[in-house]
Amino acid sequence: MIETFIASRLGAPGRKGKIMLRVATFCVAVSVAVMLVALGVVNGFRGTIGDKVAGFAADIRVAAAGGGGAYETRPVEVDSAWMAELAEVEGVARIQRFATKTGVIRGEETIQGIVLRGLAAESDTMFLHAQLVAGRIPVYTDRVRSREAVVSQRLCDELGLGMGDRFEALFMGDGGTRRDRFRVAAIYDSGMEEFDRATVFCDMGVVQRLNGWRSGEVGGYEVAVAPGCDRSAVAEALTEAVGGDGAFWFGWGEEEGGERWEVTTVEERYPQIFDWLEMLGLNTTLVIVIMLVVAVVNMASGVLIVVLEQTGTIGILKALGMRNGTLQRIFVLRSAGITLRGLLWGDAVGLALCLLQQYTGCVTLDPESYMMATVPVRIDWMQAVWLNLGTLAVVTAAMGLPTAIIARISPEKSIRFR
Repeated sequence: MIETFIASRLGAPGRKGKIMLRVATFCVAVSVAVMLVALGVVNGFRGTIGDKVAGFAADIRVAAAGGGGAYETRPVEVDSAWMAELAEVEGVARIQRFATKTGVIRGEETIQGIVLRGLAAESDTMFLHAQLVAGRIPVYTDRVRSREAVVSQRLCDELGLGMGDRFEALFMGDGGTRRDRFRVAAIYDSGMEEFDRATVFCDMGVVQRLNGWRSGEVGGYEVAVAPGCDRSAVAEALTEAVGGDGAFWFGWGEEEGGERWEVTTVEERYPQIFDWLEMLGLNTTLVIVIMLVVAVVNMASGVLIVVLEQTGTIGILKALGMRNGTLQRIFVLRSAGITLRGLLWGDAVGLALCLLQQYTGCVTLDPESYMMATVPVRIDWMQAVWLNLGTLAVVTAAMGLPTAIIARISPEKSIRFR
């Protein structure tokens, strides 16, 4: 194309033009770097916090109606055939029993409320292993009750506990106060202060005894969603699989006074956390818009100065019969080349900062406020590619406005004063 040929051989800009083009390149680079870092941080928060909340509370919970989001639920009878049926639903990766009990741990100088979370023989402990600081995760079975517990580093620090130490916990029930003693078999640290402060993992058999349940009774079922599947869609599929509308009967029919199941996602049980993550996404969108405006304004200023400096060349090309549209495309292509240079620098800086934080965690946070000890970062490479293509398209398209001044340049006057 003639426009590409001329744009690549257009005379060097003057001193002012060089300064403005450097400023424009710098602004594009800074804008892209800021957008990449913003996206990486938001992806990090969404992915890390979402995964950890699901690790503590499961993607989907199937429990007695009214208890899906509660710390304690009404007991239900274990139905192995029904569990197998739920496991066949598309998008379900794993299903396991769960049981919980609230109580307090009495330390030497403090009392701390806890949620005792029972682990069954089939419970997946990969999440706990990933957060493990010391010790080993006990192997729990349905035959023998174990008093070994997995306690957070936060609780150990507050209560003065260490590996192998024993502690006493008190629990309230229908029959009055119950107490039990546990031994610290492992210590974990997820960085999620809200959960670390209260969650203690132990044998499900112990939780059943504290709740006064029989061995065949549990709090319900936890469902893990396969990677890439939407939790809400899987929850709807689970509901449809058992013929309910989100709250369906079990045990007996409605006429016999039976109770109902309730299917809830982790987003429904912890809306405050996921609403906060959505707000982070909105803030990132605002940052991207502002950075694009900054890049466009500075690039437009640089291109406008280059156009004014090349007035004589524009007059000659017009005298030779070149149309205004062709001349505009020449300078738009020139601006695209400058934008590409800024994109490369911005990618280098932005990705370097993201990788530095991802592997070193040098930027820290207040866990009380942000639920994380360090700023989490996750790079979505396809997202980065689309960000670059979108920035190039928006900035290049916007250059049609400053180059419109070419139509007002008169060949006679511009050549006369060349």
